[in-house]
Amino acid sequence: MDVERARAARRMNWLGSAAVALVLGAALPAPARAQSAPPAAISFNIPAQDLGTALTAFADKAGLRLLFPSDLVAGRRSVGLSGAYTPEAAISRLLQGTGLVYRFTRGNTVTISAPAAAGGADAGGAIALGAIEVTGLGDDQQIVALATSAGTKTNTPIIDIPQSISVVTRQEMDQRGVQDFNAAVAYTPGVRVVDYPGGQGMPDIYLRGFRAIDQAAYYRDGLRSGFNAYDSDIETYGLERIDVVKGPASALYGAGVPGGIVDAITKRPTAIPLHEIELLGGSFDRLQGAFDIGGPATSDGTWLYRLTGLFRDSGTQIDFSPDNRIYFAPAVTYQPNAQTSLTILANYQKTEKGGSEQSLPMANTVFDLGPKISPSLYLGAPGLTNWNVENTSLGYEFKHEFDTGWRFQQNARYIHSDINFNSAWGSDATLAVVDGQYINVGVQLRPKTSDSFLMDNRLTGTFNTGPLGHEVLVGVDGGYYNATETRTNSTNYNAISIFTPNYNFAYDFGLPWSDTQSKLMQIGAYAQDQITLGNWLLTVSARQDWVRNEEFNFNSRTLLADFGFTDEEAVATDSAFTGRVGLGYKFDNGIMPYASYSTSFQPVAGTDFEGNSFKPTTGEQYEAGIKYEPANFRGLFTASVFQITQQNVLTNDPINFGYSVQDGAVRVRGFELEGKANITSNFDVIASYTYLDAEVTQDNPNEFGTSKVGTVPSGVPQNAAALWAYYTFRDGALNGLGLGGGVRYIGSSYAVMETVSGLQVSVPGYTLVDAALRYDLGVLDRRLKGATLSISGTNLFDTDYYTPGFYWNSVIYGTRRTVYGTLAYRW
Repeated sequence: MDVERARAARRMNWLGSAAVALVLGAALPAPARAQSAPPAAISFNIPAQDLGTALTAFADKAGLRLLFPSDLVAGRRSVGLSGAYTPEAAISRLLQGTGLVYRFTRGNTVTISAPAAAGGADAGGAIALGAIEVTGLGDDQQIVALATSAGTKTNTPIIDIPQSISVVTRQEMDQRGVQDFNAAVAYTPGVRVVDYPGGQGMPDIYLRGFRAIDQAAYYRDGLRSGFNAYDSDIETYGLERIDVVKGPASALYGAGVPGGIVDAITKRPTAIPLHEIELLGGSFDRLQGAFDIGGPATSDGTWLYRLTGLFRDSGTQIDFSPDNRIYFAPAVTYQPNAQTSLTILANYQKTEKGGSEQSLPMANTVFDLGPKISPSLYLGAPGLTNWNVENTSLGYEFKHEFDTGWRFQQNARYIHSDINFNSAWGSDATLAVVDGQYINVGVQLRPKTSDSFLMDNRLTGTFNTGPLGHEVLVGVDGGYYNATETRTNSTNYNAISIFTPNYNFAYDFGLPWSDTQSKLMQIGAYAQDQITLGNWLLTVSARQDWVRNEEFNFNSRTLLADFGFTDEEAVATDSAFTGRVGLGYKFDNGIMPYASYSTSFQPVAGTDFEGNSFKPTTGEQYEAGIKYEPANFRGLFTASVFQITQQNVLTNDPINFGYSVQDGAVRVRGFELEGKANITSNFDVIASYTYLDAEVTQDNPNEFGTSKVGTVPSGVPQNAAALWAYYTFRDGALNGLGLGGGVRYIGSSYAVMETVSGLQVSVPGYTLVDAALRYDLGVLDRRLKGATLSISGTNLFDTDYYTPGFYWNSVIYGTRRTVYGTLAYRW
């Protein structure tokens, strides 16, 4: 770091100064590299065009010599390049999506070629380039993603996006031995997922302090994953990466929580052959087998394929609560030329889990007011309560680039779900009898079937108007959801001992009390312009949405006949305009300060006392931050400060008790730091910190005179931090060994407020330690080339910890120590 760069950093504002100090302090180059100055960034303005012409323009500007056969680039196109980049970052960007590889053979000479073998790097060290970012530097190195489409719906370097975005790559998940979504995002700032062993449905997630229900924040391959928390689940083995967009994303994606979205990208066909099988076993009698194979299906690469599958038979720490799964995801790509491709993505998933809510009383968990409840206690009915779901989906991604350089993309997916859900819950979180040993447990039968169809159409083009460069995006997307469900409650509750549970009880059921059909239709039109002027980057996004929600309650045909009830129908139509504007300046040293403003909306089900449908909640965020992409090693560092407010939140009707009005509001102010770096070819680091100051700013008192104003929303910790480091030995006695360790801290958070007294009890924070070990068996014996043995563990010290439960006096037991061993073979 030279003197002038340090002086420039000190001239930043208070946020910039703190962030740059953290970034540069954490990102010092290795001693071996300290003697060579990092390459300087160069300003490029290369429009999308045929690849050969784009590479020639790049070579002239960068002063480099490019070596490649002319037929290698024939028929291929480049997405273009605009802004300040180092030569290596620039050529990476120009070659994105081409399937070609490059290597610097001398200081000023670059050789471009086709990939030579699986694994992404040829014998000469060429770097393979995927559809979005540079990949293939080794299975244990690429924890850092430098580009994504999640924040802009265009392939844009993350540093150029004026919004905080985190990416969890496949390599990071493999390095840490990730087996579920909670573990995948455990080191990501701004995200809190409730650890819920034995639980059912999608993970319960908070983004920047806002809870996302009904999959409002979950996306898969750029399309919303679903519309109900119990319709599906996530299998991380089938994912290529996870993109987390922080703050409102409605300007491109439509309805959603103001905290952001999570987009899970599934594995795709690849031009590089890959073959992987693995066997896993470990805690709670888990046995799992998986495979992932793919590559060209024809010699000319016109057809590509991928088959990913998994079978799991497993228990959990909760008695009578399995975690069984069958997962199969075939994918095929047809690319007749460099301008057109069609990828078919199919998926079948069957999951079996327990059906108990598992909200435990605080007196016998958090507080030492009596004997402790066992972490394996099941508050359900064995053999009756469960969550079994089958999902089948079929979708595609179509891309075409016109001769003018404009690109069209259409994504679509159909999903069918059959849900067999028998739920159990405690009637309240207090113990039922004087001796404090029993909880009343009831059961609800709630079978369900759902269908959904989603489609997104978008057109992207680049052009110049004078000195301004534009990348324009226009699109229309829509979704349809249709679900039918009945609910039948047990007519009796059974008292279950929390210390010596006896499940030898019967549950009686009467007629269904609910027989419903839900229909949701939504459509949105959006536009975006990413404007560059020298080193300035301006992003403007806008969207108009229309939503129609139809709810039918047939009240059971028998109830209609016996009691004279009538069918009920509620129809709500909403529309909303949302937007985002962000401005950044990209310095030649890899630092980009930025500021942005964005808005969101989310429909709200139900009606007020007069039968009027609720309006959508609205959200707005002000964010400022600094991003840094070092030139001399692969890394990305982000610091951001933000304020999010949400309006039209439901609160008590001050006149008609038992009903709601939309007078509530919530505000979250926060600060986030994140750094991911491949410091050297051997050493990877991930670090994050989150500070959240969340508060209910508007609320009406309830019938007891209790108001939430000034309280902290349940489940939102003020502080969270994480650090992960991984070192790979590449020579000496420990050659082939990879060792990793991490620590996660989650601060205290409040349980659900008691409605009568307004009491808000704090649930203590906790610190968890994780570790991973991986050994390349091919180093031990050449005949074992391609085989690896891995061991990963979370919560190694078996720390007891809890997260707030669903009720005012309840908590959920955290996940105990979990250790898995994996034997994998790749060829």
